[in-house]
Amino acid sequence: MIVDFTFKNFKSFANKCNFTMKAETDKNHESNLTAKPLRLSKARVIYGANAAGKTSFVEAMNFVKLFVLNSNNMMTNQKIQVNPYKFRDNFMQEPSFFSLTFIKNEIKYTYEFSCTRDRVLTEKLMAYYSAKPTNIFARTNTNEYKFLAEDDKFLNELKLKNSENKLFLATADTWNYAKVKPVVDYILNDIIVAFNLDEIWNAYFEVINNEGESEKYRKFCLEFLNNADLSIENFEYETKKMKDTKIDIFTEALLGIMEKSDPNLSEKLRNTNIYNFIISHKITSDNNSKTYKLPLQEESLGTINMFEFAPILYYVFKKNRVLVVDEIDKSLHPLLVKYLYGLFLNSDINKCNSQLVANTHDTNLLDLDFFRRDEIWFTERDFDKGTTTLFPLSDFSPRTNENIERSYLLGRFGAIPFIKEV
Repeated sequence: MIVDFTFKNFKSFANKCNFTMKAETDKNHESNLTAKPLRLSKARVIYGANAAGKTSFVEAMNFVKLFVLNSNNMMTNQKIQVNPYKFRDNFMQEPSFFSLTFIKNEIKYTYEFSCTRDRVLTEKLMAYYSAKPTNIFARTNTNEYKFLAEDDKFLNELKLKNSENKLFLATADTWNYAKVKPVVDYILNDIIVAFNLDEIWNAYFEVINNEGESEKYRKFCLEFLNNADLSIENFEYETKKMKDTKIDIFTEALLGIMEKSDPNLSEKLRNTNIYNFIISHKITSDNNSKTYKLPLQEESLGTINMFEFAPILYYVFKKNRVLVVDEIDKSLHPLLVKYLYGLFLNSDINKCNSQLVANTHDTNLLDLDFFRRDEIWFTERDFDKGTTTLFPLSDFSPRTNENIERSYLLGRFGAIPFIKEV
């Protein structure tokens, strides 16, 4: 579970952004929270005008994942793909900072680092095996390290294998340092970032299929879809390898490039399973019922989106993951968006306390009968400076009976576009 995420100097977030899943002291909607070891929310929703930084928040989380994932593959002097705030002089020299606090296997960790495009400047890992944090390692001035005393000899050998543009966390994981394994596993596997469902849902269905849970998934999927009033009787699918399907020119060219640089990866991708789904609808006319079938591609965009959500949600609820979604309302009715959030807030469905963080323009969710005041967040951009701030609704101390949607659209909380008269 994520506890806190803090970052600075990333895209429009020039100043420090402090985001938390920790609940405030009020007792409203206690069922929305986890009880142990901390009172954490299972959901957060983020609002803001267009170009106000909602997607940049998701991209900041994704950058942390990608940097940890790709760190060991970076060549010496290769640029770090961080994207700092650019509306100032010498922006390339200003470090960006990221800090993630989370709970994994009932242990709280804080991992943080700062970097420019050229090098990692600072890096630190703390583990809370007790109330007092244990400093696993600390890195300052790029190449100065301080290690946990009991592991000092081993880690001093590992630092020689690291380079200025790489994360020591990733290097230590590669050399099987046990104390960083849960941290790397959490960042890479427990946090799922979704910008486009089309790009990731097939992979999660592949995992479900490989684990022999396709029938359990079928039951979950049909219940999930039909509770959303999509009237799907059943589905079937055929499996083909990517190399046996017709792919677009761009993908073929990309695979060709990859083949030259990494033949093994190209071959692996060409052998990836592609699933073609056929959806069954039961149609009743003149007291007669008949089943008709359609390829998934011929369904409405909303139905396709919900169908693509299904394997991701099944995996998230089973494995206790954090799902971070950009534009969760894309092609979905407001009641379907509320339905998705409701699944995470329902303890009978979300038994592992998985978390959902998403941005949206759907003001239907601005409802204190559904969310707590600390679960609704806003991004606001200073258009003179081009900077973004992120803050919770609770900063405004709204009344429990206040019409939050109306107040938001009237501009009480900011984070809306100001349209000039034409």
